[in-house]
Amino acid sequence: MSKFSAAILGATGLVGQRLQQRLENHPLFNVVAISGSSSTSGTHYSDLEWRLEEERPLYNLNICKLHEIPDVDVVFSALPAEIALQIEPKLINRGIHVFSNASAFRMAAGIPLVIPEINPEKMSNFSGHACATNCTVVPIVMPLFGLKQFGIESVEVHTMQALSGAGWRLLFDEEALSGNVDPFIPGEEEKVVSELKHLLDIDCPITVICNRVPEKEGHIVTVNVSLSNPQNIETIKEAMLLNRLDLPSSPDQPVIIIDDKPNRDEHLWAGGNGLGSGMAIVVGGIAVKENVVSYHALSHNTIRGAAGGVVLLAEMAAQLGYLSK
Repeated sequence: MSKFSAAILGATGLVGQRLQQRLENHPLFNVVAISGSSSTSGTHYSDLEWRLEEERPLYNLNICKLHEIPDVDVVFSALPAEIALQIEPKLINRGIHVFSNASAFRMAAGIPLVIPEINPEKMSNFSGHACATNCTVVPIVMPLFGLKQFGIESVEVHTMQALSGAGWRLLFDEEALSGNVDPFIPGEEEKVVSELKHLLDIDCPITVICNRVPEKEGHIVTVNVSLSNPQNIETIKEAMLLNRLDLPSSPDQPVIIIDDKPNRDEHLWAGGNGLGSGMAIVVGGIAVKENVVSYHALSHNTIRGAAGGVVLLAEMAAQLGYLSK
């Protein structure tokens, strides 16, 4: 089968550049256009300012403006929300399939908000536009999904979110890197609560406290879950595991369980080699006390929580036959 032609929106941002990495030589998608701001448009890709520590891919093309996106099959959007609101509907009206990491349409009616291992059935409503979730939601919900069968009565979450979750500028801010960073993340707690309830289809008390920490990458969450049907720790661990999907970006094990708390040095890139790298959620420090289950989880926020999650979503859409040329 020939590849689907693709464009990436957001040439200079961290998520846009992660998309560029993960779509280079992808087995399903062929990138033919990358868009940037007015200051980058018209420049050759090799001259693009690169934000990531890893080497840039080897695309041989010029950066184009948003209104110059050609008639591709698929667009991967890493646009800021306010720009996505203007651009993404125009692309849909042109018959282009849009897979978005922008927050603008995550809770919009008729647009699926999907994590492929969690709620793939929501893609039955796909009409050309789908969204990946907030990067903080992923390490919370993937281990939590299997516990729904035991009756979730309440959820408490505390997050420690890396600097890259706020964009590339903090990664070049010496004060932030040295620890002088504002821990408050405006609006994040409300987003996490609404998306958790939506993904799990639950309506119970959920409290979330979000904090920014002076780490470059990786979101760590601490979760306490009250269950109406208490279980022993082995049953809980088994329920947290998710099956690998037959997709290029699927990790060997979507949820990896360890004994100790996960840490960024050892577990940030968990998931296997190639496109699976950085796509696994590492869960540890699991404890059960009466009807309360506690755990710590780590995910790579710009990979699994952003670019990799969007690519995995598009791969699933292709597998299900929702994409057309």
